[in-house]
Amino acid sequence: MKKGTLHVAVAAAALMGLGATSAKAETPVLGPSNNTVDLRVVNNNASKVRVYLVDANGKMYRLGQVAQSDFRIMQIPGDIAAKGDVQIRIFPDEPVWSLRGDAEGIRTQALELKLGDAVNLFVETNLDDSLVEIHRG
Repeated sequence: MKKGTLHVAVAAAALMGLGATSAKAETPVLGPSNNTVDLRVVNNNASKVRVYLVDANGKMYRLGQVAQSDFRIMQIPGDIAAKGDVQIRIFPDEPVWSLRGDAEGIRTQALELKLGDAVNLFVETNLDDSLVEIHRG
């Protein structure tokens, strides 16, 4: 009987441990704690992409690149977002000799962002099918 009780106790402890782990995993991230806006880029494109931000005055800033079939979180500086609407531009990193070349890309419409917001950008193989979501913080 002790052996059966021990198995039940071990199983109960394991279930409690799993419950604690899943509770931690389900805790939502509420946004950046510093002066930025999160930009989460999921690249489903056939090549790596370069990510740029265009501020309200038309100045372009390179935020980085995301490898093929990869995900990356970038930061949009809060002082740039505070100047007014911004635009996100994505360019596939194709070789110059490619038919798509280096100049073809996509851009979002003007986005009004505030601190604590998060932008999800899903870059698809067909760039025109790409999707942007804004989560207000």
